[in-house]
Amino acid sequence: MVAACVCPSAEVRADTPAPAAEPKVELRLSDLRLWVLQRNETLQERLLNFESQRRRARGEYGLFEPQIYGSYTHEINNRKNTAEQATTLLGAPTFTETNNNYESGIESFVPSGAQVKLGYTLRDLQNSLQPARSVTNGEYQTFFGLTVVQPLLKNFGTAATLAGLRMAAISNKMAFQAYRRDLMSVLSGAEATYWNLYLAQEQVHFFQESVKTAETILRDNRTRLQAGKGSELEVLEAEAGLGLRRAKLGEAQQKVVEVINRVITLIAAEAPPGDLAVHAADVPELTGQIPDYSTLRREVFDSNPDYLIAVERVQEGLVKLGYARNQRLPEVDIKGSYGLNGLGDNPGASWNDIEHQTEPSWYIGAEFHIPLAGGVKTRNELIATRLDLQSSETSLRGLETELLNAINTAWRKMQSTRGSVGNYQTAVQYNQSVLEAALTRLDAGKIESRKVLEIEADLLEARVSLVEALVHYELACLELELTQGVFLQRRHLELTQHELALATQHIGQSRNIRDASYQEGLNEFQRLRQESQAPPDAAQSSRQRALSQQMIDWQKQTGMKNEVQSGFIDRPELAPRSTNPALDPNDTRFAKPPPAPPAPAKGP
Repeated sequence: MVAACVCPSAEVRADTPAPAAEPKVELRLSDLRLWVLQRNETLQERLLNFESQRRRARGEYGLFEPQIYGSYTHEINNRKNTAEQATTLLGAPTFTETNNNYESGIESFVPSGAQVKLGYTLRDLQNSLQPARSVTNGEYQTFFGLTVVQPLLKNFGTAATLAGLRMAAISNKMAFQAYRRDLMSVLSGAEATYWNLYLAQEQVHFFQESVKTAETILRDNRTRLQAGKGSELEVLEAEAGLGLRRAKLGEAQQKVVEVINRVITLIAAEAPPGDLAVHAADVPELTGQIPDYSTLRREVFDSNPDYLIAVERVQEGLVKLGYARNQRLPEVDIKGSYGLNGLGDNPGASWNDIEHQTEPSWYIGAEFHIPLAGGVKTRNELIATRLDLQSSETSLRGLETELLNAINTAWRKMQSTRGSVGNYQTAVQYNQSVLEAALTRLDAGKIESRKVLEIEADLLEARVSLVEALVHYELACLELELTQGVFLQRRHLELTQHELALATQHIGQSRNIRDASYQEGLNEFQRLRQESQAPPDAAQSSRQRALSQQMIDWQKQTGMKNEVQSGFIDRPELAPRSTNPALDPNDTRFAKPPPAPPAPAKGP
């Protein structure tokens, strides 16, 4: 494994000595993908971003969480009475009171936009009038009732109350697609680096064989010169050819070192000071068939993360537009209250009046606020929101065209590189036969060594071009899979948003990246990744059954979530739109037949 040969991080290096470098590490592509998934810090950062956004979206559901409130007030009031007050207060020249006020209850916000409060108030009253009324221990006044404030226009309905929830859910979807995009980008970059490593090591191998051939020719030329059968010019030509090949070999070896260091960087490790021989064990092959172009054009909009993010931005603009339209309405609220009053010389006696329901009180009314200038702020915010929505829709339309052109480019590149492989194979076989014949004639003294070196250089170029064509074919396949958005699916690495949320829920309980909860979350994520790569088993494990049950429970919570995902029944023009333009019969781009595939290049 590569990790067994690279220097660990600073924290690990302080505790354990660096392992000795192995002479050669056989690295397979699947091993590299596994190490990148486990150790790449960019992917861990995206996991943290996804979990943080998921927590924010989950926190928005606390908007309708009921709250218990309570208050206590100690009140002292001393004053002289006016003549009118003195007449009312039995001729007392002064008035003093010491009151204790207690208030508690439950209040909540409901999806219709109403504020609901169910409360209990107890007032402990002691004043200078009570002794005259034969009240020696004070009085206890109680009120228990319900108060409702319901908007009728502005802030009424789900377009206003659920806007935050909908945007949080959309942001969570976009964070998931951003994670998919970055995961595909990192893994595809790792695979591209792997194939570049294969190309670099094959170039080193070819140059090493070329150097051996040049050394043999130089040795033979020197032998013939000493025997008087050759010329000094032939020796100089062979030395020049050998020097050139050794220089090219040194450049190829340096390129291998650079690619190996990029591989080590992908797994978040540090390269050792000595030599590290990492050998790409997998070989690129021309497997499978070129996919159907019409199918690619239809399916590119189902999985491409950039396109799905753009779709969610349009949906976010629709939610904001609905909210902005609601805020343009005048503010008209209905207020109402109904409650029961009680009075006694102790709290229990005061509550008995509540139970008997003999002194009810209620009120109902309306309140409105209308801007005199017609709502300058809300009017301009509505215009700006509409323009933002148009900008998102235009961007989405441009991205659709960009994806179609990218699919065409990658598809044609696959066609071209696949045809080039066969041509270069023919060229390699031809130059190999010519070189073998030239070496035989050189031994017989019937051809100059300069001509043999030229033939060997042609063979070297053909062999390098063949490997480059194979690597370019693999890179073209990567490009096509990235554009389609099926890169993870083809490698059995795709997770749904709910599965990823279940895997990262332990990360949300961590306080830093070194505690147990963070590591447990990463381990859970890796376990789900491994299960997704493994073939399905008929007998599910207990953990798999538990995960399936969690998924079922998650899907059963349809009440609020359905309202979050779609609440546009009263406004069809704001309803979510189709995410795949290929299914739109009015889209002219899919009405015409696709272009014909390019003809394969003919061999020599």
